[in-house]
Amino acid sequence: MATAYTLRELADLLGGTLHGDAGLLIQGVSSLVRAQKNHIACFDDIAQAELLSRTRAGAVLLTPQQVSDYPFSCIVVSNPWESVKFIANLFKIEPIQRQGIHQSAIISPTAELPQHIFIDAHAMVGERVVIAPGVSIGAHCLIESDVFIGAQTVIEPGAVIGAGTVIGAETCVGSGVIIGASPFNNLKDRGYWHASHALGGTVIGDRVMIGANTVIARGSLSDTFIGENVCIDNLVHIAHDVTIGAHTAIAGCAVIGAFVRIGAHCVIGGASCVAANVHLANEVVITGMSTVSKSLQKAGVYSSGTLVSEHQRWRRNAARFRRLDDYMKRLTKLEKNWQDNSIT
Repeated sequence: MATAYTLRELADLLGGTLHGDAGLLIQGVSSLVRAQKNHIACFDDIAQAELLSRTRAGAVLLTPQQVSDYPFSCIVVSNPWESVKFIANLFKIEPIQRQGIHQSAIISPTAELPQHIFIDAHAMVGERVVIAPGVSIGAHCLIESDVFIGAQTVIEPGAVIGAGTVIGAETCVGSGVIIGASPFNNLKDRGYWHASHALGGTVIGDRVMIGANTVIARGSLSDTFIGENVCIDNLVHIAHDVTIGAHTAIAGCAVIGAFVRIGAHCVIGGASCVAANVHLANEVVITGMSTVSKSLQKAGVYSSGTLVSEHQRWRRNAARFRRLDDYMKRLTKLEKNWQDNSIT
């Protein structure tokens, strides 16, 4: 990757319209707050107007509606946020491609490993594991028996891949992730909880991204399935027997209950909870900190919960909320009396 681009070069790559110094050298991307003369920044939210007026960025990405108010160098594009992500990739530092198996790694003699592979210190690879070319396994990872890992997949340090798991190609598994954890499908008998044997496995598709410390449980009856190009943030819990459709994104701290089916191209906001056995159609968006307790059969944006307010006001409204049923009964009675009086 190049270490610097002129503003003209960036405008041509983006297909945008250049205003200002075409020869200005840009050496990176930054925020409006932290950007310096050699950076390009993005302005895509009117709430950042004050930051735009004070930024030290050498250039800014703007929409056609915003350019008339900005007197300095800029590139006009239809979608500044998409454009800044494109530019960020131009400056991305590619990781060093390492190969070989560290001498402290423990590899089962029955594992099938390709010539081109990297396994770091103190990693363990179990019996009958099959690994495709180009895979990288970080330090202290545990790959249990009968696992398959597709080509070019990266398993970051400290991850645990449970027995029988299938992981597709070009997938990234973050540090501390557990795939194929024991399902929480315990049965209570005579006051005591008893663990139930898991019969299913875990299948992860191609080009999936799984953030650090996420846990995905193996299926209890059938496989837990994560579709192609699903993006899962850090600290997400996915329970057993869940199916997640392709190109769905799940933000941090979300909880997906057992037997949930999520369609393709869905978005689950951070800290949201999807209750067990719920089904979500394709292209459903759940905003952050929502609770989904019933199935949603139509695409659209859904929310739940209350927004933050001053504490005393929130307490008053919470008290009123508990009396809503009484208020409704009184209102219904008043309406009925009014209708009766109107008839007479």
